Amino acid sequence: MKIYELEFIQKGLKAKKLIKASNLNVAQNLALKENLQILSLKEVKKPFFKTKISGQNFILFFKELSLLSGVGLSIKEALKELSKNHKNFDKIIAQINENLNLGQNLSKAFETPYLALNSGELALIKMAENTGKLSKIFMQIAELREKSLQNQKRVKKAIRYPLIVFLSVCGAFLFLMFFVVGEFENLFENLGVDLPLMTRILLGIYEFLNKYYLFLAVFFLCVLLNLFFLYKKSNHFASICDFLVFKTPLLSHFMLCNQNYYFFIIFSLLLKSGIPTSKAFKIAYSSIKNRALFSKFKDIENSLSQGIDLSVAFEKVKIFDSVVISMLNVAMKSAKLELLSNEIANFYERKQEDFMDKFLALLEPLMTLVVGILVLFLALGIFLPLWELGSGVKF
Repeated sequence: MKIYELEFIQKGLKAKKLIKASNLNVAQNLALKENLQILSLKEVKKPFFKTKISGQNFILFFKELSLLSGVGLSIKEALKELSKNHKNFDKIIAQINENLNLGQNLSKAFETPYLALNSGELALIKMAENTGKLSKIFMQIAELREKSLQNQKRVKKAIRYPLIVFLSVCGAFLFLMFFVVGEFENLFENLGVDLPLMTRILLGIYEFLNKYYLFLAVFFLCVLLNLFFLYKKSNHFASICDFLVFKTPLLSHFMLCNQNYYFFIIFSLLLKSGIPTSKAFKIAYSSIKNRALFSKFKDIENSLSQGIDLSVAFEKVKIFDSVVISMLNVAMKSAKLELLSNEIANFYERKQEDFMDKFLALLEPLMTLVVGILVLFLALGIFLPLWELGSGVKF
């Protein structure tokens, strides 16, 4: 979805607004439907590097905005106070104020690339406009993002040690290949002995790396960069990647726990605010990032539109735990869907934490095993011919 800036005349005054559309023609048709006198319509180009604020600043922004609006300040007054104390929020506040001055409602005004709010968070702000509970909603948005940041830190912490060990082993392996194995190759040639299979494999790897190391480095760098840009720019390629993640056992389990947690927590908040179930469901799942999982939720929405019960619709897609289906079934019978949705979110949060603990406990011995295999391979490759020479034993 692209973003277009529309400049138009309304009641004799110039005004601007942003329009989301798939292409220029669709954006133009949307503007014409509103009977606006169009002056210009142009696509807003996304910057090459993201300009959104950091996770910590995002949390700080909404927590302070919650406190200021909670003591009775209007949004504009609260933003003014924030700008006095935090100069790094200047771009965000200027963009929000500009949007508000153009007559946009609060949820539209907060739809700025500096904040990069997802559809669920924007829906919460829109709901807060109607209920007047801005302070509470701002705090909930901050807490949701804080939990997301904690999960990211947890994942990074879990993979940091194994990754460092793996890279260190790879570095040591390459160092030995280039600066040690090469010297032994000359020694083995001078001795004129028949080399064992392990040593021949080791020397073959050395010769291959020594001949093609520059080509391999450029090749892998180009592949990684191309994969990154393809994922960002090509929906088809991104869909394939998301499908592979969805079908890969360990990655799929973590992704499902993470995405289902955020779906159910937002779903619960929207239901508590009085939004109808079907609308709350659509808003909540629209923020799901994995395209394969998104299509599953789309199937659930189609089932709901056909009048199928919520628990049955969830069961049909075969990706939810039986306990979740049971809780949804009870929720529909007891009319406590918003409460049990929150419990389901907590269930997925605990499940994600347990998975990370088990994954880390498994990963450390696995990395130790990999290190041991590499060390054994190098040792046998180098010392077997020396032992043969010393003992006079023929391999």
